[in-house]
Amino acid sequence: MEFLLTIDIGGTFIKLALISITGQPVEKEEVSTPQSIEEFCDVIDQYYKRMKKYSFIGLSISSPGSVTDTGHVLGYSAVPFIHEHNVKHLLSKRYELPVFMENDANCAALSELWKGAARECETFACIVCGTGVGGALVMNKKLVKGANLHGGEFGYSILASDTHENVYETWSEMGSSSALSRRLKHQPPYFEGWTGPRVFEQAGKHHVEARKSLDSFFSTLAIGIFNIQYIVDPEKILVGGGITRQPDFLEELEQRMDRLLEAKPIAKVRPSISLCHYLDEAQLVGAAYGWLKEYRKDDLRV
Repeated sequence: MEFLLTIDIGGTFIKLALISITGQPVEKEEVSTPQSIEEFCDVIDQYYKRMKKYSFIGLSISSPGSVTDTGHVLGYSAVPFIHEHNVKHLLSKRYELPVFMENDANCAALSELWKGAARECETFACIVCGTGVGGALVMNKKLVKGANLHGGEFGYSILASDTHENVYETWSEMGSSSALSRRLKHQPPYFEGWTGPRVFEQAGKHHVEARKSLDSFFSTLAIGIFNIQYIVDPEKILVGGGITRQPDFLEELEQRMDRLLEAKPIAKVRPSISLCHYLDEAQLVGAAYGWLKEYRKDDLRV
């Protein structure tokens, strides 16, 4: 069996795994994100040596930021060294193997296209609720990256404003999972220790402010999904991120969509909403799919 050495670079952790050409992850590991390119290379070297018994055909990388075809990472992220060095070129030269590198939200969408909730779709949108709101667009089974590599960056969408005060609130500021808990930082019983799961838990216990924060989160998410439906008109809109694993998440979201559509009866197309199939493995699996599409398309197992 042939494998890809796959790396998901995150702001807090990097994940490593071997992904088979049929999309199965094995030998998964997670380490704290290195602070320099030298430390990063040491981590990859050590993992590579431990996995020498497997047959590698390449490396695939999921990365924050706007990733160019040449491997340069534009913009800003919590991992400075990926913007200062061409990681794709460096690893290709170091291991003498072909390397694929793509934005992390795009990789999440690719995993859903290959083996997940969008495998029957030609056109879909993927929303990732985390520290911010990320996402990706797929049309005709291809990523839509846009002229500036910002295709699918839904978190920049302005969803509320006060034009008189020149205040504009983005989707990330209003409707990310971190915004859900940030609104409660002065509230008991957790104060600065609120998390997404704790908000859901306390809302279920009739904590008034937790319920309000949850209502704001789901209403913002419904508005964003409504806008995507009428701008792009995809077959399906997928929602991912760890917060989606909370019980009744989809039911809560559909209730807000009911309310929105009742207020706008002229809108006759109801978005088809599903949760992403993959969670913590999405970027790894999607990066492997991207590698196969680029280097071994004939061997791709759909």
